[in-house]
Amino acid sequence: GHFPTPLVRWNPFPDLPASKTREFFLKRDDLSGMELSGNKIRKLEFLLADAVASNADCIVTCGGLQSNHCRAVAVAARTLGLDSHLVLRIEDFAVKDAGSFCDKAGLEGNLLLNRMVGAKLHLCTKSEYARHGSTKLIDEVVQNLLKQGKRPYAIPVGGSNLLGTWGYIRGFEELLEQAKQQLDGKPFFSDIVIATGSAGSLAGISLANHLANTGTKVWAYGACDSPEWFHNFINKNILAEVLPENMMNLKSEELCKVYHARNLGYAISSEEELKSIREVALRTGVLFDPVYSGKAIHNFGRHLEDEPEKFGDRVLFWHTGGLFGLWDKQEQLKALLDANTIDGRPDVQPVFDSTLTSSAKL
Repeated sequence: GHFPTPLVRWNPFPDLPASKTREFFLKRDDLSGMELSGNKIRKLEFLLADAVASNADCIVTCGGLQSNHCRAVAVAARTLGLDSHLVLRIEDFAVKDAGSFCDKAGLEGNLLLNRMVGAKLHLCTKSEYARHGSTKLIDEVVQNLLKQGKRPYAIPVGGSNLLGTWGYIRGFEELLEQAKQQLDGKPFFSDIVIATGSAGSLAGISLANHLANTGTKVWAYGACDSPEWFHNFINKNILAEVLPENMMNLKSEELCKVYHARNLGYAISSEEELKSIREVALRTGVLFDPVYSGKAIHNFGRHLEDEPEKFGDRVLFWHTGGLFGLWDKQEQLKALLDANTIDGRPDVQPVFDSTLTSSAKL
């Protein structure tokens, strides 16, 4: 990855009264690399180093059809000369549709990049995913590869395990150093806001923040599961494995606050969410993905408007990347973008008015 990622001042909500009395900053992990864009590469630096040390020749992981994690795995694995096998969830009805499995997967967003770098896609329905779980599905592919004489290395959903979490513990150290240089002697951030999907990035940031004793509040917006799921995952899979005996009573609930941001469903965007993504892009030039960070920025804006007293005076939003997911929302975005006007006219116009006249005659 390209580190350190930029830490910049910005203001995504200039019209909110709460914005008048606060400073906002953005940690741009969306700029961690072009094809690798996003938070996953911090985890993969540790996980793929372990894969190479284990003499693996291919990587197996799992995610949604437009998974940013799976795309980052596919690209990063290829740069290391490793094949990648991606277990991707599709809608149950898609299996019944006519056409090949290539047609069912499609070529939009992250899927195009996956196939461009030669990833092998293994499709399962959402019902199969719910029935078997990601661990069993990954293991099914791993066992088939072992029978073929391959040397697979399995990475869990989102790269979220103890080893992957070290990526964001290191990322928080990076933030501490940047804050010393850029805050001009002012106190550290009062709040850190982040999207969460598999809890690994959240676990690393929350734990590192606690160990650094900053006093900063960590807020997370969950894109796929309940707050209880995220806390249980962090407690069982991260804290129970990493904490020394004298800190075993420390729980995720003490480290961070998690809010529902799933709304209509995982990777399903409401008109309001897409409108928020569009408005922030217009104000700041920063794009958010519709699956994770876009849901987080939308819900954070509403939270800041409804309960501004919960946030301090220096708020950092940690951008986790995922730009390519916007390509999967073209139909929904079309109506929103076609309504754009400049001085009362549509924002797509011919250079010469005669071009429009000639077109009408044809």
